[in-house]
Amino acid sequence: MSARREDYILKIIEQLRVMVAAAVKFRHGGQLDQALLAIVSAQEKLFARPASEFMALDLDEQLRQLRIDEASDTAREKCLGYATLLREAGLVYEARDKPELAVSAFQSALYIILTAAVEANRPANDETAAAIADLLDRVPVEQLHAPVKELLAQLAKQST
Repeated sequence: MSARREDYILKIIEQLRVMVAAAVKFRHGGQLDQALLAIVSAQEKLFARPASEFMALDLDEQLRQLRIDEASDTAREKCLGYATLLREAGLVYEARDKPELAVSAFQSALYIILTAAVEANRPANDETAAAIADLLDRVPVEQLHAPVKELLAQLAKQST
């Protein structure tokens, strides 16, 4: 990857951090609509296309889109950034008393983090393990989708 492209990707990732921080600030201030707008704006920057285009894709295809032409570390950072955005969206939906949307966002974030952890083919580090535990606390066990359960089992095998 060229140095120029890598600098561009690092800039995008930093912008995501700023936008997530803004969404958190809006959520804490009770400005939930602004928080969602910040999240959607960050997603559009991450995917480099309008929300209507990437939201129509299933989650695996969204992850594939994020990884196109990226080095593995950069692709992983983009995917984890997306998981962070989805977790924040879940918190906003919780605050808006929309539990179904919150669980869906949390489960999507969990799927992404688990996918990244399994693909790394090593035990999860402390930060990843904490993120997984946090999301598992937010998604009722009976609502976990089969692919998430499979990834949890794969990650458990890697950790032994």
